[in-house]
Amino acid sequence: MQIFYIFILSGLIYSNLFSQEINDKSRLLVDFQQKLIDDKITASNQILIFKDNKIVYQNIQNSFKQGDKKITSKSLFPIWSMSKVITTIGILQLIEKGAINLTDPVSKYIPSFSNLNCMLLDPNNLKIAGYGRNEERVYECKNELQIIHLLSHRSGFATPENFYVDAIRADDLEELMEIISKEPLNYEPGTKYLYGVNQSILGRIAEVASGKSFDTYLKEDLFVPLEMFNTGFYIDKKQKKQLQPLYINQGNLEGFNQDGITWLGNMMTYQKESQTPLGAEGIITTTEDFSNFCKMLVHGGVFNGKQILNQKSINLMTRKFSESYPKEYWGEKYLLGFYKGLSVFVLEDPKKMNLKAPKKIFGWPGLQNTFFWIDPENSLYGIFMSRSMSNGLPYDALLNKVYQIF
Repeated sequence: MQIFYIFILSGLIYSNLFSQEINDKSRLLVDFQQKLIDDKITASNQILIFKDNKIVYQNIQNSFKQGDKKITSKSLFPIWSMSKVITTIGILQLIEKGAINLTDPVSKYIPSFSNLNCMLLDPNNLKIAGYGRNEERVYECKNELQIIHLLSHRSGFATPENFYVDAIRADDLEELMEIISKEPLNYEPGTKYLYGVNQSILGRIAEVASGKSFDTYLKEDLFVPLEMFNTGFYIDKKQKKQLQPLYINQGNLEGFNQDGITWLGNMMTYQKESQTPLGAEGIITTTEDFSNFCKMLVHGGVFNGKQILNQKSINLMTRKFSESYPKEYWGEKYLLGFYKGLSVFVLEDPKKMNLKAPKKIFGWPGLQNTFFWIDPENSLYGIFMSRSMSNGLPYDALLNKVYQIF
């Protein structure tokens, strides 16, 4: 087991006494990481905590299980839905440049979205997205779908059943949008929260507005300025060796898989010749790269003296667009006391889950047990990286451990 503690501030080295105090407290987080391995929630995992312009905790906890790999600084992690936040930042940049507007109709950029259909749902089962549907009972949507509806997950789009297969078959995002546009919406645009493919649709809007492919746009306008040189949608043969194995512990199935398959019909190839760049779930990154992204957010949109995003846009992203569970049903009880902004949760009432974290922290998790949050009040951010499909990461316990220490 290798543990790395870094304490640097303006070139000064803290005393051994101070470092020992932090090390003793940090044992709580080390034990938390090991327990995740012991309880078969993750295999190898990593936590990074940044506060007051320095990394105050960074630990790689390796499982040493057969089929696993030791995490290194070059380890690549598919971050799945954490991609949504990156895509949202890319869209907010385009809004700042005047290339698009929040209230623009989506059909302005994707013509096939001009005549969308909505579904009549079973009124006895409206709470649960995707259930009680009768796909034969469709009608032309009355409300116009706008960019703000995609950003806030209030478009009415769920994730189509064959979405990941279609994303492999489609030559590009333009073709994939043609397929998606034929899917009936669960709700009228702008009326209800429903988690779905929204940011993948936004990826196509970014292409049209910027005149670049979506992967090129993010690379040139976000990743390179943030020095995220190991972040993107695709990996080559060399990078594939750096991809952290997927640990699966579901039902009677336990083991490791090097590829992107998580369950039948839900796969990511991360190969340019067979995968469209999906803004909702398709990005791979390293902990170091993603730390740069978080550093920009905690510093009000500034990274190494460069203004990547305006504070006004961050304020918009963290504004309330959907109510906390159970006022609006998300199926995400682990986020009790959090409301939804633009692709992020925002903590509104810490008492509802007995959290030690302050109000207004914001962030998002990823499908394969990745997680990050930003705490502007305390100039702090946290990143959890692993690659696993299991019972799910106890976000509340992680937050409480961190705020007990820092």
